[in-house]
Amino acid sequence: MNDKTAAYDVIVAGAGPTGLMLAGELALAGVRCRVVERREDRTRESRALGLHGRTMEVLNMRGVADEVLARANPIPRVRVSLGHSLFDMGELATDYGQLTIIPQGETEEVLEKRATALGVVVDRGVSLTDCRQDGGLVHCTLEQDGRTWQESASYLVGCDGSRSRVREAMGADFTGATYPYTIIVADVKLGTPLDDQLLIRVGRAGLVVATDFGNGWYRMGVIDREKPWSDDPVTLAEVDQTLAKLFGRDMRPSEPLWTSRFHIQERQASFYRQGRMLIAGDAAHVHSPLGGQGLNLGIQDAMNLGWKLAAVINGRAADDILDTYALERRRVSQGVIKVTDIATRMMTSDKLPARVARKAVMTVASRIPRTHKVAVGHLSGIATRYPSMSSAVGASPLVGTRVPDLRIAGHGGPRHLHEVLRHGGFVLIERGDGDPLLPSVPEGEGVLLRLRGRIVADSGPWSEPEAVLVRPDGYCAWAGPRRRAQELALAHRRWIQD
Repeated sequence: MNDKTAAYDVIVAGAGPTGLMLAGELALAGVRCRVVERREDRTRESRALGLHGRTMEVLNMRGVADEVLARANPIPRVRVSLGHSLFDMGELATDYGQLTIIPQGETEEVLEKRATALGVVVDRGVSLTDCRQDGGLVHCTLEQDGRTWQESASYLVGCDGSRSRVREAMGADFTGATYPYTIIVADVKLGTPLDDQLLIRVGRAGLVVATDFGNGWYRMGVIDREKPWSDDPVTLAEVDQTLAKLFGRDMRPSEPLWTSRFHIQERQASFYRQGRMLIAGDAAHVHSPLGGQGLNLGIQDAMNLGWKLAAVINGRAADDILDTYALERRRVSQGVIKVTDIATRMMTSDKLPARVARKAVMTVASRIPRTHKVAVGHLSGIATRYPSMSSAVGASPLVGTRVPDLRIAGHGGPRHLHEVLRHGGFVLIERGDGDPLLPSVPEGEGVLLRLRGRIVADSGPWSEPEAVLVRPDGYCAWAGPRRRAQELALAHRRWIQD
């Protein structure tokens, strides 16, 4: 599939977190990749600022989680003013039981550093103005400083935001709705300190999401139901007045670093792939910012798509594997859109039934251990699974679920699964005696690595199977006893050609 008539195997439109993560994944597999970005510089504003637990696990699988943490403010608990509800992500079975607060520009810097170190070319100030498919190539029209030219690649991926030019060229609808109210965002210092690092304060007039950067500034995201839309810039006086209204006291905001005003939308592309053109991140889905899922969905889109697209280009998989990207990730974003829509409407309504319901829901979700576990599991992405992977008769319930950072004790001492996954290929965990499984599959970085030994520490259901096949994105492709090794081989061939 690697067409040498093109300078690059893949052109990625958009150098936000999604595009940079995807480019890094492709380059890890030896794919020639170029990123074009219309902005001259990385994002300077904080913008999307929260990385959930599953996203941090993904970053750990690629060796950049520690650098992100060194720049961030980890917040383990979220307080909701309704019934003094508290959601504790520190109870999650992960090393990243927290919301990791880091400005988007710094996330982009970490991801771009990784991508360029792997050989990715990132060209800023370059706009994609048109694209079309012709046989085995996608032809892209690019523009910079008034100069227009054409470049071709085997594939084009649009990570170019909600106004995606790639999505438009694919002919995908972007259906959904715009909420009847707007959101004001301001990064400010507060003269009246808050007791919580992350507080969602809900009232009859609207809500405020207050997030502590850990350096003296707070992100204040405000929905005031009564505030009409305005094209005027957000002023400090407006922030002061709105916060006082929703908090019921003077918060004394000062020294604004960034302010913005925008409409909230919920939309999803009707399809994510057309031939050799695909979309990911905000180009594929947008939703209410309540819950901070947008950036996280984009990075995980890239993690899902990257190894599959690389396998096709490198001749190790048929191109229909790309359809599983849309099948898996579109279902996840549909769920997020549905949940954030219900939550946003319920949290901002002034109607009595909604006020009663939201207090009851928050109280139940935060105080009953089982519902609390479900709530934080979905909020963090730890509970995200791909049911389509477990469609085979007799498949283990572990198939399609996220594999935690297991410790495997074998020759050479214990190894952490997420560190082994940094090679970008499949990992086969084997325990018990017997000949190596998948004997026809060559072992090597980027293809398959075997871990023989026993799973140590409290690993729950993962200590039961004798073999676990882990996909490059950290999801279980197969689990079971050694006597069913034939099923393991079929599961591996579902994704990769031997």
